[in-house]
Amino acid sequence: MSEDPTVRLGSDGRPIGFIDHPKEYRTISYEVIEGAIGLLTLNRPEKLNAFDERMIREIRSVIWKVNFDESVRVLVITGAGRGFCSGRDILGLDYENNLPSPQYRAYVRANHEMLDDIENMEKPVISMVNGICAGGGVEIAIASDFRIASASASFVLTENNIGVIPASGAASRMIQMIGIGRLKEMMMTTLPVDALTAERWGLANRVFAPEKLLEGTLDFGRILVDRAPLALGMAKHVINTCQNTDTETGRLIERLGQSVLIQSEDSREGNAAFREKRKPRWKGR
Repeated sequence: MSEDPTVRLGSDGRPIGFIDHPKEYRTISYEVIEGAIGLLTLNRPEKLNAFDERMIREIRSVIWKVNFDESVRVLVITGAGRGFCSGRDILGLDYENNLPSPQYRAYVRANHEMLDDIENMEKPVISMVNGICAGGGVEIAIASDFRIASASASFVLTENNIGVIPASGAASRMIQMIGIGRLKEMMMTTLPVDALTAERWGLANRVFAPEKLLEGTLDFGRILVDRAPLALGMAKHVINTCQNTDTETGRLIERLGQSVLIQSEDSREGNAAFREKRKPRWKGR
């Protein structure tokens, strides 16, 4: 059996859903802080952390690692330098005769899969938006469960400036988050939205002064670390599914999720801790 936590083997000994795990990171950094909080930093500050094909692979590798690391309960994503992420590295894209090549289309698919990885992982993901958050950077942030922003941060969808639209989840994920009118304003005018406006719209969950951003994000992360991990993962799946289905089906999904959780060790522990007036000791089982 492989000792690599990024690889899960099937009964035939072959990797299941294998994600390439680079021997070293060039475009990101990753560390575990606070014991149970992982910090993924997009690290191309000279390009405002624009992501290319390698960064996509490295981000997906970290998500895969965190998925299988029981000691990590929460993942925080942020950017190095003065910005969170400026989106795709346009200058690094592969074109032939000014038209997208097959490699470009594969890159776009990988981009979508990276965002789905963030949205679907069974652990809370916080985007700590420390500055400019543009284009695909907004799509990373909204694929996360929470967005905690610096007061100096801004959110902007710039794609119209090069004759396209943001097509990796901005419309589909944001329409219920901020409403159709505000989404049209962002996509069609390309005007930036400051952090306080983003909080008022529901795009940002919390806003802190720049010097308090990390402390405020970690405080929020600690709250999540103290919660029942199985229930957090189930809540994430149920909420994400309910936003795309009718109310009656949503209620059924809620009941099915609850029927799984009620049989868990954590459910028994939570009930016992409540009766004994003590803090629960979660096992994630």
